[in-house]
Amino acid sequence: MLNIICVKWGDKYSSEYVNRLFKMSYINISIPFNFYCYTDNSKGIIDDVKIIKIKNNYLEGYWNKLSIFQKNFIKGEATNLYFDLDTVIQNNLNPLLHNISDDLTLVRCYWKGDIVTDGTSTIEKSRWDMYINSSIMLWKNNTHHNIWEHFDQDPEYYMLNYIGMDRFLFHEKFKFNFFPKGLIYSRMKGEEHANYTQAKLYDIKLFKDPKTRIRLNRFKEIYMYYMPEKLVCIFNGPTEEWTYEEFKHYWS
Repeated sequence: MLNIICVKWGDKYSSEYVNRLFKMSYINISIPFNFYCYTDNSKGIIDDVKIIKIKNNYLEGYWNKLSIFQKNFIKGEATNLYFDLDTVIQNNLNPLLHNISDDLTLVRCYWKGDIVTDGTSTIEKSRWDMYINSSIMLWKNNTHHNIWEHFDQDPEYYMLNYIGMDRFLFHEKFKFNFFPKGLIYSRMKGEEHANYTQAKLYDIKLFKDPKTRIRLNRFKEIYMYYMPEKLVCIFNGPTEEWTYEEFKHYWS
């Protein structure tokens, strides 16, 4: 059995993101699966999705993802495949499932090269940098409880020390397996480090949200990627609705 898991906390993503992730999964997986959403608000989520209610109220945002490694989060023998809500499934996912191992399988950020930092940078986003991404994860159900147990010993410390769950996983030295190159790419970075041959240049004025314009006001234009031959696109960057325009046919 296959379990597909996503996490929805707060109001950053609406229930529609859960529903369309289910639809893309249904279209692109050829074996039976159960679809779970771990959430604090199930309103608007379709009945095909099994709801697991968030109980750890002291966690916020992406830190709730770590809860899925608790013992018996989902019971029974199965393979677990996790997706962030802002991922887009483009093709059949069977090749992803071939990468199950005794270790947790994650995305290798080939677009970042081999960057690793040690936490001494004065630039916040460069502290504890690394080259993994947890937008997609694959593991055997009811394994890797050590990840949750390690975090739960001092969650406040880890949430303050690391900007994001990925840095926690990497710098706390858990063991990983990686999806091979050629399956997954980044909307903002493509697949290869500093390779713009498949990028499309967008005028930054297309960003409608005033907050986005403030955040990106140093740019006049931005490169983004659409690589339809890949299995999955991860949106690790600005995710305003217009950035999904080329992808809507995958769930509509």
